[in-house]
Parts: sequence; C-alpha cells; structure tokens
Amino acid sequence: MKTKPFLMFVGPSLVLMLVFIAGPLISVFIQSFQQTQNIFQTIERENCTPFGCTTRTVTVPQLDENGRAITVTKWVGLTNYRVLLNWPGVRRAFAGGSGFADVTDIPFWGALRFTLFFTLVTLPLVIIVGMVLAVCVNAITRNLRGPVIFITLLPYIITPVIGALSIRWLFIGDGIITAQLERFTGQNIAMFAQGWTIE
Repeated sequence: MKTKPFLMFVGPSLVLMLVFIAGPLISVFIQSFQQTQNIFQTIERENCTPFGCTTRTVTVPQLDENGRAITVTKWVGLTNYRVLLNWPGVRRAFAGGSGFADVTDIPFWGALRFTLFFTLVTLPLVIIVGMVLAVCVNAITRNLRGPVIFITLLPYIITPVIGALSIRWLFIGDGIITAQLERFTGQNIAMFAQGWTIE
C-alpha cells in the first residue's frame, strides 16, 4: 500500500488514540507527582438556640466567587508512590511472619494481586474458550453457522439491554428508587432532568 492511502486510513485512528489514550495517560502520570488540596480557613460560627447563643471555631474550605473550593497544587515528587506502596507496612507484614497474607491487606498490593490473577488466569481461559468456540463454529455445516454464531454472541447483546432496562426500572419516571426518594422527601424528583444524575 502506498504511503498516502495508508496515512489516510491510519491517520484518524492515530490522532484519536493520541488524544483519548496517550494524552490522558501522560496527564495522569504528571499528576501522580503532584498533590492537590483545598485551602482551608478558620471562621467563628454562632449557633443560637432558645437557651442562648454559643460561638465555636470551625475549619471550612475557602470558596471563590463562584462558590467552588479553592485548591492549591504542589509538586511532591515520589511521595504519592511511597504512600501507595507502603513499604513500612510491607516490612511489618514480613517481619510478623505471615508474609503475603498481610501484604495483600494493603490496598495497592491487594489490587495488584487481583489484577495479576485476573490477567494470568482469566484472560488465557477466555482466549482458550473463544478459540474452541471458533473452531467448533468453523467445523459445523454452513446452514448451522448463522444460528450458532448468534447464540455465542447473545451474551454481548443481552448484557447492555438488561443494564438499560435496570436503569429504566430503577430511576426513570416512577422507578423503584425514584418513587422511594419522592416518598421520603415529599418532592417530585425528575432523576434525569439534572446534569449530575446523568453523569
């Protein structure tokens, strides 16, 4: 294939991969060396009851003119990684004699164990089952291939349909959760009329 047609076919995919995959990965990698925190302020808050007024000091986030919390971002280097890996906790787990059992109680190491198990056990199993199904479909007669392919792809079709129906039955109109919230609050709730519920 010539260079120009190749770039015309591959170019849009490469641009989208750079924008939606590489860009966010680089952004998250840079953010992992930073820490963003709210700026807090101490204010005196008066609380009055029929028995008198009391003043107490509270710490609240400082807000900008739009009512959003003001944040400050600072470069912390490898601090986030040190907290995440929790090497002192790993040393204590091995010093206690139980080893891997206590190490996997640390959130990062437990998540890593699950990910490795999923990748090394589940993924090969899925590939093997898929290959067996593909060989079986290829071996049957041409008249039965269509229905067999339809049956093997049925889980991919049914799952999103069930998910959409569940959301409809739970939230839209007089859905189960919406009806309970309306009964509890005494207000008419249009669950998908606000931006935060759609997100």
